[in-house]
Amino acid sequence: MTEFRVHRQLLEDCHYLGRTGCCHILLHRNGGLPWYIVVPETGALELDELTNDERYEVDLITDALARFLKQHQQCQRSNVAAIGNRVPQLHIHVVGRWEGDPCWPDVVWGNLPPAPARSETEVDELGRLVLAQLAE
Repeated sequence: MTEFRVHRQLLEDCHYLGRTGCCHILLHRNGGLPWYIVVPETGALELDELTNDERYEVDLITDALARFLKQHQQCQRSNVAAIGNRVPQLHIHVVGRWEGDPCWPDVVWGNLPPAPARSETEVDELGRLVLAQLAE
């Protein structure tokens, strides 16, 4: 059995926040939107290939992230998608949205303009808050 590793492209595009359950939690580097990525520790490439237990845990984590976006980051909506066209490793995007955000009403992929990077302090604080929420 080989050691699981988060795909290098995801690590280049994101800050690594930590691990909870069977999933690694990332935060997209673009500070224009609150954009989290959940990477299940699995060899499955699609959501429908997960075992029932894996899928249950992934759903719990993505649901908790969606609640976090609304409660702590004042987002009106959460967009959740597993799109593996560029990175083949299964990963789920959980993106906070609100009317008037930088991409509204379009999708974020290919539409998010460059934004200032998050400070190390902001990344650390978001990581602490998100992981605490996911631990509940």
